[in-house]
Amino acid sequence: MNTQTRQQNKPDPGAGRPGTVCFPARLMKLPGIPREKLAYTPLPPENRGIRQLLEEFRAAPQFAQIDPRRLLEQRRGGLGVILLTQSDYYARQAAMYLTAIVVAAQSKLRGREDALPDELFWLEEDGEENPLENALAVASPALLDPHLEEGREKGAHPDGASKTGFPPTAALLVAAPAGPVLSRQVVENLPLPADPDGEERGPFCVFVALHPQQVDLELVEELRFSYGYHVCRVGQPDQGYLRRVLLEFLEPVGETAPDFDADQVIAALRQYRGAAFDETDLERAALWAVQRGLSGPLTARDLIFRPLSLERQGRERLDAMVGLTPVKETVERLTARLLLERQRSMEGRPMSPACRNMAFSGPPGTGKSVVARLVAQILREEGVGTGRFVEAGREQLIGSYLGQTSPKVAALFEKARGGVLFIDEAGALLNARGDDIYAAEAVNALVRHMELHPETVVIFATYPQEMEQLLASNPGLSSRVARVLDFPGYSDAELLGILEFLARAEGDRIPPEAGETCLEFFRQLRQQKGDCFGNGREARRLYQAAVEELALRRRKSGGADELCSQDLARAAARLLEQPAQRRQMAAIGF
Repeated sequence: MNTQTRQQNKPDPGAGRPGTVCFPARLMKLPGIPREKLAYTPLPPENRGIRQLLEEFRAAPQFAQIDPRRLLEQRRGGLGVILLTQSDYYARQAAMYLTAIVVAAQSKLRGREDALPDELFWLEEDGEENPLENALAVASPALLDPHLEEGREKGAHPDGASKTGFPPTAALLVAAPAGPVLSRQVVENLPLPADPDGEERGPFCVFVALHPQQVDLELVEELRFSYGYHVCRVGQPDQGYLRRVLLEFLEPVGETAPDFDADQVIAALRQYRGAAFDETDLERAALWAVQRGLSGPLTARDLIFRPLSLERQGRERLDAMVGLTPVKETVERLTARLLLERQRSMEGRPMSPACRNMAFSGPPGTGKSVVARLVAQILREEGVGTGRFVEAGREQLIGSYLGQTSPKVAALFEKARGGVLFIDEAGALLNARGDDIYAAEAVNALVRHMELHPETVVIFATYPQEMEQLLASNPGLSSRVARVLDFPGYSDAELLGILEFLARAEGDRIPPEAGETCLEFFRQLRQQKGDCFGNGREARRLYQAAVEELALRRRKSGGADELCSQDLARAAARLLEQPAQRRQMAAIGF
């Protein structure tokens, strides 16, 4: 790599030897086993001695609060560590390096012949080497306590989940991206860290990764006092370290251009990957350049992956919507707060996460569903969300019998993880008599999972009166909804603006002389429908009816493919007649 690029992207002072980075913690899948249930991370190559391992570990700012020497000196036999983290990736990397340091510091770490559980019998076939023997096994806490796995088939759990039921492996990490990790049964079934100098069976290192919302102080203290676990905090890398990582991955690819901007590449990857971003994405960017067969000095543009885009950007679409100024300002504030949280976390100054949940209150056709989808898209584009959007109503929330509702709610949160879970027609969870135990179970489950999954935005949408009753029905629900946003009904002038917007999106144009006809249509229809008036939906109905009139006119007499005043006038008259016609229909048989 050229010297000029090295100087431009030099790491921050005190960050370690220039170019010093940790080996990537790749998560490898085991055949026949879901990755989220049991996977493994290979240890760094054996040619890395203990000095190099310690140098790399200490050069990483995310591990600045972990002292490997103190952990080795104060361990009871094997090493047990609780990792407090906001990133599954960096918790896994910390566990991988601490294990490698323990292995490098010991001499009796080879030649173990532990029996494999029945579920992993295939590892012994054809004399293949066990990939877990010199690796960090990453297991779901549901392997130790099946009750932690809500909404899934209980029969899918291995029978060998016990202190001796794990395959022979150098270390074990118990982690879950969401939901609880610790329980009494997990603590009891965790394998004891084996003393590398002794004859005990089992992993030499056992780690438990906990996000802030997963910390159970009573069980953490149990692991500390009774089993000698240490508690360490895993932070986030700073920008200087990520630059070093990117340059390290680019070393075998080729030289970079003199004006190569590593920060631009990192920012683009953060925006594209959202909450899923970690440093292995920098490696994928380098491989993307190789795949495209690029030659010559690499520029930042060569490394920026351009995702498929089928529609305009989320923020642009939100800004283009008619009205809703308070809603747009709230989304802007939420995004700014989440970006600040991420920035401070990278600087080692974590702040308590903001409550992201919202309630959208307003009559039908005011854009609640559209805005909820755009929130998911905007958070993804800003790099603070996954972009997932899951819409659910009463039928997706409530089971057909007691006890089925909570697993259904858990499954919805799993699908929406890091994105938006949109509860439409939330007023359907209300019951004036208060005897709907199924709805009460659904609300309680929602409240519980909103606490367990703070990375997921939950948006409730219903009519104003029902929203007040819903939030008042459960104190836990009202305390977990940070904002109630009003979506007021549109004025006739705003509906005309929506009509013009819809026409422009389809390449059409509303003639200026048709404006009064449209305004009169909205006024009369509002009088006819009263509280059932559909606001923006009525503008869409008028536009679609006008296009039908245009198509019929051209079929009969030809003419220009453009909307005219007569098309809109005929469409308006036809739509205004429909409610009157329905009122005149008699009941069948009488």
